[in-house]
Amino acid sequence: MKVNTISLNSVRLNTIALNHIGEIRSGGGASKPSPIPQWIREHIVFYYDVKKQGATNETLKESAYLQDLSGKGRRMKLNNFLFDMMSGVDGYKNETFETVPNNTNIKWSHLSYYSIEGKPTQKSTDFGLYRVKNNVNKVLYLKWNIEGIQEGNKVYLAQYNNESTRIELTNGVNDIAFDTTNSDNPGYGSVTIISDQPYSTDITITQIPEYPGALVTDGLDDYGLVENLSSGVKMLFMTVNPIENFNQFKNYYSQMRNAASQPFCVYSTPVGIAYNYSNLNGITYIDGVLNESIGCTKLWGLKHTITIVNDTVNPTNSGQPAFFSREEWRKGYYSKIAFYNSIAFDSIPTEADGFTEQELIDYVLTNIIGQ
Repeated sequence: MKVNTISLNSVRLNTIALNHIGEIRSGGGASKPSPIPQWIREHIVFYYDVKKQGATNETLKESAYLQDLSGKGRRMKLNNFLFDMMSGVDGYKNETFETVPNNTNIKWSHLSYYSIEGKPTQKSTDFGLYRVKNNVNKVLYLKWNIEGIQEGNKVYLAQYNNESTRIELTNGVNDIAFDTTNSDNPGYGSVTIISDQPYSTDITITQIPEYPGALVTDGLDDYGLVENLSSGVKMLFMTVNPIENFNQFKNYYSQMRNAASQPFCVYSTPVGIAYNYSNLNGITYIDGVLNESIGCTKLWGLKHTITIVNDTVNPTNSGQPAFFSREEWRKGYYSKIAFYNSIAFDSIPTEADGFTEQELIDYVLTNIIGQ
């Protein structure tokens, strides 16, 4: 069986152009359109993709929604997100680029939260990078990509007004643990970029995100509520990366109306098969493979796609879907995850549809959310 490439690269903001999904052709010279694309058009409920939407912290600050790329008009309203640091798009460590107050001799042509460009100075008093630091161990963990340091020119990171603490920077990825214990400002760290040959080289420093292309939740109160949908779905795909071991007994998704006995929520419990604890009478796949043994703890820190299937879902036993937990139901179960995409359907394929459940899963993973 050969799968033709589909044209989902032409994703628009409010529709994934489902009419352009390709065909699966049979062998032997003859071709037959696959019934899967038409089934998807008929049964899709919502589709979110952070990267395909082109979402940034700046755009989401203006309009806090993940757009429904299926064209069904079911946006995800994002509640309580900072759209900054580790509560927003890409996920950045707790650091910012800012000038030192009252500085009058800045030599940088560009300055933003995520990057700086321009010429380093030999005087540490000319420019500072001001960051909230960790009050427990007083160490800044920096992950930068640096470009433009010329051969023979040395550029350093140093504690503000203390050049003896300097660390040499290099082109490429710089992963730095910088001790700010002796900072003059308790609770904060202020550092600077200096050069052994002042103003002789143009460099660009860009923070490297922790989870590129994802919406990162803080595990405190971030959640997303699906609009214009009063009951749950029967088949859900979502691609996530659980952050650290924070997610014990947390919800990644819930469509329960008001009781834990109702199907289903994507619940991370350290016992049993991953995500099937609160999926009564249903089954769960991990990266397209039926999960019969893998537990949630084995998936923490790994990017993977969850597929939940449950044919018992109906308008009576399910409610408005919510991602990353929700305020009014199971409050306190907020997850800390990197969320990449999700697509859902109101039905599960049967033999009469002309393809199997597994074939649909493989198709979605390969041709839609896997792109």
